[in-house]
Amino acid sequence: MSVPGSKDVIEDPLPASGRSLKHAVITALTLLGLIIVSALLGEVAFFVLVSTVVLIALFELYDALLQTGHRPNMALGLVCGFALLLVAFLERPALIVVVLAATMYGAFLLALRPNRGKSAASDVAWTLLGVAWIAGGGAAAAAMLKLEDGVLLLVAYILITALDDIGAYFSGTRFGKHKMAPSISPAKSWEGWAGGFVSSLAGGLFFAFLLESLDPLHGLAIGAISGLLAPAGDLVESLAKREIGIKDSGRLLPGHGGLLDRLDAILFCAPAVYLYLRFAVI
Repeated sequence: MSVPGSKDVIEDPLPASGRSLKHAVITALTLLGLIIVSALLGEVAFFVLVSTVVLIALFELYDALLQTGHRPNMALGLVCGFALLLVAFLERPALIVVVLAATMYGAFLLALRPNRGKSAASDVAWTLLGVAWIAGGGAAAAAMLKLEDGVLLLVAYILITALDDIGAYFSGTRFGKHKMAPSISPAKSWEGWAGGFVSSLAGGLFFAFLLESLDPLHGLAIGAISGLLAPAGDLVESLAKREIGIKDSGRLLPGHGGLLDRLDAILFCAPAVYLYLRFAVI
């Protein structure tokens, strides 16, 4: 035991998962700084940020599959993923179907080549799923940028979903007893879900008072969408990681794992939030 004034250095403790809370906080603040800088630079800069992080998350999925014996077509998936982001940002919704069709046809045709591997049909499915799931969520975020006050709305949505994660973490750690989906993610509890839901509602209400384009009812609605769907987004990624056989999507973010580990809820909720903003608010 060290005493005050001793030269012993107290190391940052690692939780049972092996992750450092100190590193996680530093990483989160760095990501927040990137979001703020991109928001100040405008929608094009924010689109570049969205595209970069989404494509890295998509790469993480394909790379994990390749490392565990699968053979998705990474090049096709990344090209089509960026195309999906671009057509959403350029407000060409009809082309979304074209991009998804190109992904499907391209993946199937490439699966017919020699040396295609033992699970070619599954690899086609993973290629298409990656584009639809990860790039599709990113496309919804890119489409938000084109709404009135789109940059501010996207920042607000990201932070509301982040508040859900923070609330779920602390309430689950303190009060969690009833497991939500123990076979998929043993750490998630219904108490954590409740804490996250309340936090996202509070975040929605807070941003409703900050932004002229949101009234309190709409702010609460966005908070409710995130609060309901964000845990499902976390569980969907956990389900995919269990099937692939990995713990983290990557090692890019100290204390967090990979980018997909941080974006799972944001990407999963984004289409529903965009549709609400597009047809109920703007």
